[in-house]
Amino acid sequence: MEKKLHSFICTEDNVRIGGRTMLENDIRYMDYTCTYVEFTFTGTYAEAEIISDLTPSEDIFRAWAVVCVNGSAQPAKRFKLDSKRAAYELYSSDKEETVTIRLMKVSEAAFSKMGVAEIRIDGELLPPPKPQYQRRIEFVGDSITCGYGIDGVWNKDVFSTETENPIKGYAYKTAQLCKSEFQYVSWSGMGVLSSWVDEKAEKPLDNWLITDIYPYTDSGLENTLGRDGHENHTKWDFSKYVPQVIVFNMGTNDQSWTKKIPERVEQFGEKYYAFIKMLREHNPNAYIVCAYGVMDDPLAETEEAQIERFKSELDDNIEFVRLPVQQEADGIGADWHPSENTHTKMAILLSKKLNGIFEKMGM
Repeated sequence: MEKKLHSFICTEDNVRIGGRTMLENDIRYMDYTCTYVEFTFTGTYAEAEIISDLTPSEDIFRAWAVVCVNGSAQPAKRFKLDSKRAAYELYSSDKEETVTIRLMKVSEAAFSKMGVAEIRIDGELLPPPKPQYQRRIEFVGDSITCGYGIDGVWNKDVFSTETENPIKGYAYKTAQLCKSEFQYVSWSGMGVLSSWVDEKAEKPLDNWLITDIYPYTDSGLENTLGRDGHENHTKWDFSKYVPQVIVFNMGTNDQSWTKKIPERVEQFGEKYYAFIKMLREHNPNAYIVCAYGVMDDPLAETEEAQIERFKSELDDNIEFVRLPVQQEADGIGADWHPSENTHTKMAILLSKKLNGIFEKMGM
């Protein structure tokens, strides 16, 4: 039977939006890890017209997306965006059913972008679904939070977006174990004092830090669209998603620069403190959990000291969780990043902590 497709754009009237996204010229850009659009319809078929930026020589940096159906946390399908603009099937059935479809980006904002131009369905669009949970977590971090290298193997695979899999990552697993909504602000290689540098670096790499992206909806996208300079970027509306808990997991890239040099470690401490103050300014009621350590932990004492300083100078709705350093027996992912086994251990540890926090909040 011939399909009778009708289309809609991804406005909040038509879809539920998860994460920091932007609507530009009727295109819904969703670039951060695990950003998504979700819609409910009664029918037999759905597809999405998706655009992406491509460079032929950079196949390892292509965007990837998944489709989750009817509230399942596990994807029904996963696919690569291998065209500048193309239609991708999201759902197909022989019989008419009412289904909820979540289209979610699983590669990170640092690489190829993803924009949904329109969604086409054979059926009737229903009102957007409501959130599954009352609890809300925001995850702020680097490559570990993005799920970098999880599907790769150390000393065998180098990074590609194909082996980046946040579905197997600690943040996604923690959200499921806590029965919580989630939002990510994460970027591989990023730090608070310095992004990752090699051993021969003579100065920190400080032109693109977490403080440069956190206040904005999607600075990386706006740079790609030619709007250089933060003064031209859209400020994030913090009322759109109000987390009760923020998990902040950074320091791993900074340690490539600090190298236990006292002056650098002190500078890191000041930058770390400044950022957790920024978190508080934008999220006055959130409980902040600062986590660190899975890929080595030379800055753990410094982070913990800054958290104690925060408690004495500001408030005590914050704490430090030292993550155990990964073990080779659990497997190592691409470029020495944590394996799924390690991410699962992180999620179990963090979810126990977060569930206790939520329970104290009466949630």
